[in-house]
Amino acid sequence: MSKNLQGFKESVVETLSLVKMCFTCFWFWLPVLFAVYFFVQLWMMFFIHPLTIFVLPAILSIYSMLQEEERVKLQYGLDRTQRLAALHPLGSGPQELKGYRRDVEEVIEEYVRSEARKDFEG
Repeated sequence: MSKNLQGFKESVVETLSLVKMCFTCFWFWLPVLFAVYFFVQLWMMFFIHPLTIFVLPAILSIYSMLQEEERVKLQYGLDRTQRLAALHPLGSGPQELKGYRRDVEEVIEEYVRSEARKDFEG
């Protein structure tokens, strides 16, 4: 009886070690993953419209443009101090905004420094 129990125990341990080796091996999962990939591709072909692929990049590009605009306004101090009325004559010519003063020499020096940095890095 003890010999039968010992043989059964060894066969169970051997079976479990084979199962562990199979589940941890990449080559065991490769056909399974390919089958899943194949069925996901079929599902996507029939249930997802192809133009939905462009939705996320469009949202990201719009968001990045808005962030870039805010960054430029903050960097160069382009915030308006007052709102324009709906009937404001936009074509009447340039108007000076209150609170907007920018030293031209400072801007030129900043530009020269940035170009020198680009030349040094490049």
